Amino acid sequence: MNAPLASTRDKIMRSALELVAEDGFSAATTAAIAKRAGVAEGTLYRHFDSKDALFVAVYSGIKEAVYRSVMAETGDSGSFRDRFRQLWRGVWNAYRADPAAFTYGQRFSEYPLSDRDSTPIHDGFVRHIRTLIEDGQARGEIKDIPGTVLTAFFFPPMVSMLKQANAGRDWTASEIDMAIETAWDSWRLNR
Repeated sequence: MNAPLASTRDKIMRSALELVAEDGFSAATTAAIAKRAGVAEGTLYRHFDSKDALFVAVYSGIKEAVYRSVMAETGDSGSFRDRFRQLWRGVWNAYRADPAAFTYGQRFSEYPLSDRDSTPIHDGFVRHIRTLIEDGQARGEIKDIPGTVLTAFFFPPMVSMLKQANAGRDWTASEIDMAIETAWDSWRLNR
């Protein structure tokens, strides 16, 4: 069975994602994006109001893929340790499945447009993490410290590992389990 052809909008978005991941935002001109997508430059503006709108749409699409991965991995039942592990693996698996999307996301987070990402998907992802933290704190299983502090011990170490993986480092399953346990140790309330 043949895979469905990508829509013009999808081709434009993927072209922008790849150009930014490869060479940064300055390399992702409308002409370069159109050329890679195989469309006329004016076609971009039939699908997006501006190049900035395209960049935000690409980032929102990445967040949606990560959110879908996380939701596929996690549930609302089980121990908080298990839910934490599922959350970690969901994010890890999404970004390992598309290294260019990870690189784009990292570059976008440092780009002036990053404050425009307030979509239902982004909000749902944040709410999912916040709920895990609040539920765990209410049950006395997660440290009673601000969520912003807890997430600082969740995302940055994973980002470091993903950057190394994108550079060719092959993390073993055992090392990934150790990383998850180390991150969990930073969250869990010691009893």
